[in-house]
Amino acid sequence: MGENKHIEELDIFAKKYIKEIKEESPSTDFTANIMNAILETKKADIYKATPLISKKVWFLLSAVLVTSILYVSRGTSLGWVKMPKVNLNFTDAIQLPKLFEGITISNTILYTCFLFTLMIFVQIYFLKGYFTRKINM
Repeated sequence: MGENKHIEELDIFAKKYIKEIKEESPSTDFTANIMNAILETKKADIYKATPLISKKVWFLLSAVLVTSILYVSRGTSLGWVKMPKVNLNFTDAIQLPKLFEGITISNTILYTCFLFTLMIFVQIYFLKGYFTRKINM
């Protein structure tokens, strides 16, 4: 019973104290202050984009790709690389009426495909930089 009286006294005191407190309202430039605080934290580079594949690995992959394309285009083969023989006799059952027999690909088409692919990668690189700068602004 004594505990309830103590709780009631605290409740009455809290109600009286809350009635005496003036209600505060935000200043007129509250929104501007919040926006400035957000912009300052954004400038502190909270978001830092890190690529999944580093530039060194991309350079290594592109060097291997270019080297292999150049090596294969010379028509030579590696003697020390032993590829396992694969039995593809089941493909004889597929009867395609000489569909790809007369198709030849010129060097101009190969160079065009290579340059087109290269330009796509260049555009991806520049667009990534553009959007990263836009996010960090």
